[in-house]
Amino acid sequence: MVGLAAMASLPAAACGRRATPADCQLIVDKSVELQMKAMSETDPAAIQEREAHIRGELQDELKQCETRRVTDKTMACVSAATSTTELDKCLH
Repeated sequence: MVGLAAMASLPAAACGRRATPADCQLIVDKSVELQMKAMSETDPAAIQEREAHIRGELQDELKQCETRRVTDKTMACVSAATSTTELDKCLH
């Protein structure tokens, strides 16, 4: 499922800070955006609609994500990722 694998790869105990709801949402949204772009879907409205749909489906996983730890470097990497491969590297 989109986003779920990305969030699951966050380390449970590491340096950094606790992930915020905004951090977790960014990870899911970026994952959706990059996967849709990989499928040649670039319409911003369609991407936003899919992001909202996935966030709705992943409510429990988003709560679990907030127990994980992230660094500012990790989140900057997520923001800058231009492919799902880059996103995966950010989260490992």
